[in-house]
Amino acid sequence: MVGYGAQNMNAAGAGARHSSYVLLAVAMLAIGLDVGVARITYGVALPAFARDLQLSLTAAGLLGTVHLIGYLLGTLASPSLNRNVGALALCRASHFVFACAMLVCGLASDIPTMAAGRFVAGLAAGFGVFSIFLIVFDATEPEKRAVAGSLVWSGIGVAIVASGVAAGPILDGGAWRLSFIVPAALALAVAVFIPRTASAARAQPQVGASSPSRLAELASRRWIFLIAAYFVFAAGYISYSTFAGVMLKGIGLSSVGVTWFWVMYGASSIAGSALGAALLSGSFARRIALSAALGSGAIGSFLVVHGENWSVFAASVLVGLGSVATPAIVTFLIRNRTSDAAYPFFFAVGTASLGLGQLSGPAVGGLLADWFGPSAIGFFAAAIYSAGTLAAAADGFFARTLIGSSRADRGRPRGEKCPWQSPETRIANAMAEPTRQCTRRATGPLWM
Repeated sequence: MVGYGAQNMNAAGAGARHSSYVLLAVAMLAIGLDVGVARITYGVALPAFARDLQLSLTAAGLLGTVHLIGYLLGTLASPSLNRNVGALALCRASHFVFACAMLVCGLASDIPTMAAGRFVAGLAAGFGVFSIFLIVFDATEPEKRAVAGSLVWSGIGVAIVASGVAAGPILDGGAWRLSFIVPAALALAVAVFIPRTASAARAQPQVGASSPSRLAELASRRWIFLIAAYFVFAAGYISYSTFAGVMLKGIGLSSVGVTWFWVMYGASSIAGSALGAALLSGSFARRIALSAALGSGAIGSFLVVHGENWSVFAASVLVGLGSVATPAIVTFLIRNRTSDAAYPFFFAVGTASLGLGQLSGPAVGGLLADWFGPSAIGFFAAAIYSAGTLAAAADGFFARTLIGSSRADRGRPRGEKCPWQSPETRIANAMAEPTRQCTRRATGPLWM
């Protein structure tokens, strides 16, 4: 009987490991589609379908804005839907809708149809990104979340590499429709194969989504600079990635050069995700990780305007290093600063700030490109990235200050209030860690 029980335990452990591998693989594919394909592959294919649909750069930018409006609305509605149907059902339904919307885009022959498809795809992607990370982090041990989050975000880099390899046929062979149709089939695979985990099946925390105390907490030093950095990053990276293909065409880069640009961009995105995970493992490095990622994007965006081959490829590497690392770092920091109950609200706020930043990027970038030429987009992205770097540096500085306060509070009598926490956050932390209120989380200091 003992041997039989041990065999059952070994089989259960092997099944859990297999399920976790499947979950990470499907999550990578989902994020690669929801973000990488929906936004960056759009930029790769933009010169081809703008030509076929006779779009100006301003109109192409507005199509990107329509997509991101949908993404923002989906993000804002996600916590409420998650409480009603659960993350797993939300993930499956959103990727089915995403597949249908991408198919509509692939078959579109006019601007209104393309705009409708882009909007619905953005709406579904907002639900999809929210639900994927809720499932992954719930199923992952706290000490492994940095690696798991970075691995999932690296799906964007994989999508960029695939887009780069396909850039030649997309731009020269008129195969831009396949850049929508093939992802539609892959999104259906996500809806079918996302595994049911024990954490995904359990009841979701029932905590007020946007209480006044939580909204007030967002204005504190603990959140304001992080949210601001994420907002301006979004405006910078989406401007760069949406119109990178147009900039490359403007400087006369060959189709082979365009392919290598996107391949290098994607490969460096994957490398940046791994580097970000490494930085998050150390206390000091964790505080400078976001500044480093955004600073790399600022330098790269400035280099691309020189128009020389060496600067273009150096730009692809530098911008790529921060493009996936930044959301991976921010996602980890949000998860590590919140309780299980508070996480959905703060993750939704962070993702909403990303969506709001992205709304401005394509429209402003398109206008600047039409008025001053494609090189203006590089200057715009560099300025935005620089502002984000300053906000990230402020966040890291105040992180150090509040960590010191947290350590000083270790001798605080049990039950006494921590000054920077809202009442709901204190209650949630007390329920999760009743013997260590206002001290360190299991994964590190509360602030980090």
